[in-house]
Amino acid sequence: MFSFTHLLICSFIVLSVSSEEVCYGDLGCFSSDAPYDSFWHFPPRSPAYIGTRFLLYTQHNPTDFWEVDRTQAASLLLSNFNPLLKTVFLIHGYTSSGTKSNWVQTAKDKLIKRRNVNVFVIDWGRGAKDIYTKSVQNTRVVGREVGMFIQFLQKESGALYVMMHLVGHSLGAHISGFAGETTPGIGRITGLDPAGPGFRNTDPICRLDPSDALLVDNIHTDGETLLVVGFGMLDAIGHMDFYPNGGKEQPGCPPTVFDMFANMSEVSCSHSRATEFFIESIEEEDCFSAFPCLNNRRFESGKCTSCGLLGCPKMGYFADVSQVSGTFYLRTSGKQPFCWLKDLIKQLKSAE
Repeated sequence: MFSFTHLLICSFIVLSVSSEEVCYGDLGCFSSDAPYDSFWHFPPRSPAYIGTRFLLYTQHNPTDFWEVDRTQAASLLLSNFNPLLKTVFLIHGYTSSGTKSNWVQTAKDKLIKRRNVNVFVIDWGRGAKDIYTKSVQNTRVVGREVGMFIQFLQKESGALYVMMHLVGHSLGAHISGFAGETTPGIGRITGLDPAGPGFRNTDPICRLDPSDALLVDNIHTDGETLLVVGFGMLDAIGHMDFYPNGGKEQPGCPPTVFDMFANMSEVSCSHSRATEFFIESIEEEDCFSAFPCLNNRRFESGKCTSCGLLGCPKMGYFADVSQVSGTFYLRTSGKQPFCWLKDLIKQLKSAE
């Protein structure tokens, strides 16, 4: 059986060493020159190949999407898009798609139910189902497409960049970063366990970084090294970086030891947990408070039990740019509900 792990290993065999450039219409050109020479498998696929789609959901059309095309202003003007509302973009990761991603669809449903917002589900499924290193390259194209789509929204409707919130899982987190690089002034980017392979130890311009939005917050849940199948990264790459349960293996998930024949739902359990935390945070405003701390060792030894003058920020949807920047640690339950408070209330009620 040819597993995802085989695919990931094989994809790192080919290295592009020559300087090249490819141009794709109004998206401009992409180069293999430094610092982008850290990416393998140049060039990225074309926009026509990737086929990125922008699928709009609102409280007026919560189940049936309306597709908006940035080359067709009428597709926006005839939609239910409201430029006065906050706009949330949900961006899936590797091997997934916008319409079939469970976390994307669940997050979309909860956002629309609880908040009067515009939600764009970004579907770049064909580009996400490539050889991994080629999908890494494809994030550059998709990110630039997202950035130009946001510019299109502003031009055609007057929507403000500050009202835009990009939420990306894994490769989707770095797509958000490339979008922010293309379009400075975006309000917020939330990285849900930003992908590690292909992005660790790269120049900030090659990944999500604090310059990509007014607030960049990240939830790290699978920051092991690749040798133990960690699909995320431990590096702090935002204004606020949250490390639930240390940011590595999550409680309730099997150990992510190297196994070529491992079940992918088990191997990716910790990596996917960031999406589950974010979804739960949409409804639970008072949950997931996190303590400022330099590292997990200090947190586990009980040296970080004070919220300080600015309080303990909340991980997830209610992270706030007005709160202190830094690295933050917290513990969660190993199963839903992940919020300690919610889980405790459930236990007390069951004991009655």
